[in-house]
Amino acid sequence: MRTARVMTAVLALGMAACSTLELNTDYNPGTDFSGYRTFSFMEGSKPKNPVSRRSVEYAVGMALEGKGLKNVDAGGDLLIYGHFVADEKIQVESYGYGSYGWYGYGWGGGVTTTTVRRIPVGTVMIDLVDAKKKELVWRGIVKDEISTELYPEEREKKAIRIAKELFAGYPPAPKK
Repeated sequence: MRTARVMTAVLALGMAACSTLELNTDYNPGTDFSGYRTFSFMEGSKPKNPVSRRSVEYAVGMALEGKGLKNVDAGGDLLIYGHFVADEKIQVESYGYGSYGWYGYGWGGGVTTTTVRRIPVGTVMIDLVDAKKKELVWRGIVKDEISTELYPEEREKKAIRIAKELFAGYPPAPKK
């Protein structure tokens, strides 16, 4: 039984280590976040896939509502801008075997296979702007590989989970 628990923990750690998700937040330290009660979504940069924008807005809205803020169509205390950037990373993997002789000298050949993959990567920046002052007060950045194999429902669940993670430390605790 103990072995099964250890193997489960190792597997979970291994899966977490393979994650490509990167989250980062930043905020204006002089901001009093307790004064914000409502938020409204604004037009940021447009993603190539308009469904992505809807999923991100839905997930961010749920995360902020979970923090006690209310989503209003217009006139929110915070204006939410989403910015979408599509990119790709190149992954090169080589596998091989061979015969290298005594102490690395010698004869024999080997076979090496190299594969190159282009992996789509997406970055989403969520900016929270003070509606009255028109200044950026908080920014969250999410960067991850874009999965083309997930169903829309799975992508939406993933967006909700990531938004909760991104806003876990919102509002930032005031510095003493």
